[in-house]
Amino acid sequence: PLSVIGCLTAGFQILNQNLWLIALPVLVDLLLWMGPRLSIAPLLQGFTAFLRAQRAPDPQTGYQLAQAAELLRQFGEKFNLLSLLAVLPLLQVPSLLAQHAPGALSPLGQPEVFPIRDVLMLLGWALLLIPAGLLLGFLYLNGLARCVAVTAAHGESAQAGAQPEIAPVGCVGGLVRILLFVAVLLGTLAVFAPLWALLVGMVSAIAQSLGILVWMLGVGLVAYVALHLLFVVHGVVLGGRGLLRAIWESILLFQLQFPSVVWLLLLVVVVYSGLGYAWSLPPGDSWLLAIGILGNGCVATGLTAATFVFYQERVKYLPQVTQAK
Repeated sequence: PLSVIGCLTAGFQILNQNLWLIALPVLVDLLLWMGPRLSIAPLLQGFTAFLRAQRAPDPQTGYQLAQAAELLRQFGEKFNLLSLLAVLPLLQVPSLLAQHAPGALSPLGQPEVFPIRDVLMLLGWALLLIPAGLLLGFLYLNGLARCVAVTAAHGESAQAGAQPEIAPVGCVGGLVRILLFVAVLLGTLAVFAPLWALLVGMVSAIAQSLGILVWMLGVGLVAYVALHLLFVVHGVVLGGRGLLRAIWESILLFQLQFPSVVWLLLLVVVVYSGLGYAWSLPPGDSWLLAIGILGNGCVATGLTAATFVFYQERVKYLPQVTQAK
């Protein structure tokens, strides 16, 4: 199979041949930049007032409460609830401004702000935006998978001297599997997260250092499980796998290709995060931010395509390797 660097190169070559793939990332960022904003600042004002009203037993605790209230206030002023369109890891349209808020102004002036004043309104918008973001993310990834499949089919047919046979990437069935996958993950998280938080609180009441250790172990366990599920979406939208087979192949791929997977993931995170910081340097009221939006769309799409190429190059060797084992 191609090396990790070869997969990155192939991913950006696919992007070069299909520049339309950056359309959804650019449109989402333009909405977050130029469009109306859903502000949760009014909702958080009550929480910040509550924190400031607390009587601290000592100056250090009082300083920490004041600092937490200030951070909460700043978050409320910057956060745009429309960012929930790009909130689900691995299932989202990559967005620069969902991670780096552009500020209160845009080059067109002050955008229209719709305040979120109560929790029910917040939940209603969340129940609308998160599924909408999931649908956009699936369309984006499915289109990307189609381009990777077309490129691979043309390459194999060119070597064989025949016409390319391109297997269509399923859309409705793939979306149903992805929705089921997300529902299971969110349901599992909803069950175990409160239990884990309760355990951390109980242990912290006995010994704070032990509570921190339990918290770190929980985070490590979640990260370990997430890494094993890294290629489930790839298996569904590119491989056309059923959900159980996609999960099993993702686990095998992570275990049998562990050094390559870690190297790929490290490169993707470093390149995307580093360039994302550079793209977001222009202020929100500067047209230079448009360059960052275009650049982020290109880099994120090229890197995502590289992960699809990595999956495609290695998944075909899994039956042989497991049989040899």
